Amino acid sequence: MEDAGVCNFLKDPLSINDLITSGTNFEINTNFDEGFTNDIYDELNLGSDDEQEDDSKSGIDQSLLVSPWTKPFEELKKHMLQLNENIWKKITKAGDKNEGVVPPINARACIRYNAYWEGEGTPFDSTFLRGSSYSFYTGRNEVLQGLEDAVCTMHKGESAQFLISYHLLFREMGCPPRVKPKADGLFIIELVGYNLIGDIDAEQQIPEEDRDKYSVVIDKVKEIHLKGLDFFSQGMYRNACRAFEKALDLLKFSRLSNEDEEKEQSAFLLKLYTNLAVCYIKVNAPSKTCIMCKEIRHLTNNKPSCKALFQEGRALHMLGEYEKARSLLIKAQHMEPHNLDISAELKLLEERYKSYKESEKKLWTKAMGLIKDAEGDAAKNNTSDIDELEKEMLNLMTNFKDDKNQKNLKLPSGLTTKEIETLDNLAKRLDLKLTLNTLDTTQYIIIKKT
Repeated sequence: MEDAGVCNFLKDPLSINDLITSGTNFEINTNFDEGFTNDIYDELNLGSDDEQEDDSKSGIDQSLLVSPWTKPFEELKKHMLQLNENIWKKITKAGDKNEGVVPPINARACIRYNAYWEGEGTPFDSTFLRGSSYSFYTGRNEVLQGLEDAVCTMHKGESAQFLISYHLLFREMGCPPRVKPKADGLFIIELVGYNLIGDIDAEQQIPEEDRDKYSVVIDKVKEIHLKGLDFFSQGMYRNACRAFEKALDLLKFSRLSNEDEEKEQSAFLLKLYTNLAVCYIKVNAPSKTCIMCKEIRHLTNNKPSCKALFQEGRALHMLGEYEKARSLLIKAQHMEPHNLDISAELKLLEERYKSYKESEKKLWTKAMGLIKDAEGDAAKNNTSDIDELEKEMLNLMTNFKDDKNQKNLKLPSGLTTKEIETLDNLAKRLDLKLTLNTLDTTQYIIIKKT
């Protein structure tokens, strides 16, 4: 027999769903070395969910798993507020009521929790054991009714204890032998956050005759935008792009009735362009980010926010436009001198730019010297220099093609027609493309067709 004062823990957590369906096996483990963190990184910063998969394994504090109450539940009720005939509540940490109302129907809630049966010191279900938070959609019967009802009384950041009647858990029958009949449960819950999930097909509810009316369209645009935020928070960046693009198309072509609508439209367009600038970086489409940043400049009279400058700088960095990227990132740093993301991006850019310039100088000096020698000896039918030229250029372009970080290969200015023709033929051999730089039409670049 184990000592009554010692708490043993499950090697793996039990799932409520497994308990009430197929059943489950479990093992006892007294040696815990897995943990969780609560780092939140929200690039959009426009209301996206705070759900965070905990990727740190630094050791679970066993005190987080021990039940705060092992006496009869009837005594616990005396210390709690009765919400209704089935739920009692005690707030242990107040949430931020300024963050909005409690989670409504059709929201994605992110929680951490432990759940205990009466008189037991260890949880029968726990996100802390799994080392991660748990998310569910309200109003869809995805979790036990009592758990959802409890969460829907909480504010963001709130922690509370709930005593929940068996009527809202496993009801009269329970799930013997794992869940006793008429088993009430104690739930310790933290509401990490929640987000309205919106509807990506909301525009289908608009009558055909009203599809260009701003007063009708704007509510559906907000629904689609919310869905985009939900996609983003789950790492589904291409779906987020699709949602924001759809919202943008609806909003751009809506008819405005007054100045107030014009101001509101501009503000929401700015939000959508900014979100798309971030998402296009995520899906490796920096050219599209530059287009979004151009629209932002137009809406702000060429006074973009620090965030917009940062995203444009990142995009130009990805495109190999190091000097322009550096200029924008420095401007962003002046606006937010202590921003660590900007500092990190600048440091990475400086390292790549230095290496790039050294390689460019060395390679192009040799390559262009060979081109001139080849042109001078063309009349003599001297093919050795031409062969050497092709060898050097092919090495250069092959290295570029294999470098996943380099998006284009900038060519020196002042190339002759013959030089351009030579480089074009070599690029085609490697399935590369020689084209004018869209950001500087006086300069040629080599790009990857994919």
